[in-house]
Amino acid sequence: MTNAPVFSQSLYKVKVLENTPLQTSILTVSAEDSDEGINSEILYSFIRRGNINPDALFSINPDTGEINVIGQIDFEETAAYDIRLQARDKGTPSRSVHSKMLVEVIDVNDNVPEIVVTSLMSPVKEDAETGTVVALVTVTDKDGGKNGITRAQVMGSAPFMLKLNYKNYYSLTVDGPLDRESVSHYNVTIYAIDEGNPPLSSTNVIPVHISDVNDNAPNFSDSVINVYVKENSAVGTNIGIIMAQDPDEAENAKIRYSLLGNFSKSIPITSVLNINSQTGDIFCLETFNYEELKTFQFKVQANDSGVPQLSSNVTVNVLILDENDNNPTILAPYS
Repeated sequence: MTNAPVFSQSLYKVKVLENTPLQTSILTVSAEDSDEGINSEILYSFIRRGNINPDALFSINPDTGEINVIGQIDFEETAAYDIRLQARDKGTPSRSVHSKMLVEVIDVNDNVPEIVVTSLMSPVKEDAETGTVVALVTVTDKDGGKNGITRAQVMGSAPFMLKLNYKNYYSLTVDGPLDRESVSHYNVTIYAIDEGNPPLSSTNVIPVHISDVNDNAPNFSDSVINVYVKENSAVGTNIGIIMAQDPDEAENAKIRYSLLGNFSKSIPITSVLNINSQTGDIFCLETFNYEELKTFQFKVQANDSGVPQLSSNVTVNVLILDENDNNPTILAPYS
C-alpha cells in the first residue's frame, strides 16, 4: 500500500529581514513517508497560486527542503508572504501533501523621510504678519513602526517656522519680520528625520520670494541743499539737479518732483523756476540781479508712485553770484 508524505508542520512560520542577502537560508521544511524505497523518497516544491509566484523570491531545494532567498525582499512592497508547499513522493502513482509557509518580513530603516511641498504661496509680501502661511508640506516615510515616524523643522535662521497641522501635514509660516529691501529671497531648508535606529534624514529647500510694499518714502541725502547761480544767467539755464532715492521697487520707487513755496509773498516759486518732474533738473524762468537779490529759498517735494503714496521734502537755498556788471561811479568831491 502506498502512503502519502506527511509534513512535520501544517504551518511553517519564519521571520525575514527585508534586504536579506541573496542565497540566505531562511528555513528547511521536512516531510516523512512511511513507505519504503523509492516510494519514500520525497521531492519538495512550491505551488504557484494566481498571481503569486514564490519562485521569484525564494528557492526550495527539491531534495532537502531548504528554502533560500533569491530575490529582493522589500517590506514596503509586501509585509508578508503566504506560500503553499508541496511534498510529493516518487512512487507510482506518486502521492503528495500540502503545507503552508508564512513569511513575515521585518522592516529595516532603509527609506529616508520624503518631504513634499504640496502648495507654495510665493511671493510673500514683506509686511506679512507672523503666522502667515507660505507653503503646505507633507513628510512621509515608507518604513513601518518607529522607522516610519518622522519629525521636521526649519533649519537655519530664516524668519519662518514649520507648524504641525495633523500627523505628517505641516504649514510653513512666517515667524519674524520681513524686509524686502534687506532680503528679497530666502532658500528655506526643511529638515526631516525618522526614529529608526540608526535614524535617516533628508532635506528639501523651498525658495520663498519676498514682494515689495510701499514702506519707504523717497529720501534726500541732505536736509538742505545749496544751489549757486550767476546773476544775468539766461532764461532756461539749468541751475542744478535735485535727486532722491527710494529703496522700494517698481512703481513704489518711481519718483516725481515738484516745487513748493513762494518766491515772494505774492509770487509762487513756479513763476521763476521750473523742475523736470522726472529728472529733478531745475531751470530758470527769468534772470537774476545780484544787486537786487542775493538769495532766496524754496522746497522740492519728491513723491513716489506707490499706494499709498509717500513723499518727502528738501529745502533748497539759491545763492546769486555777483558778476562785474557795473561801471565805477566817480563821486564829486565835497567843496
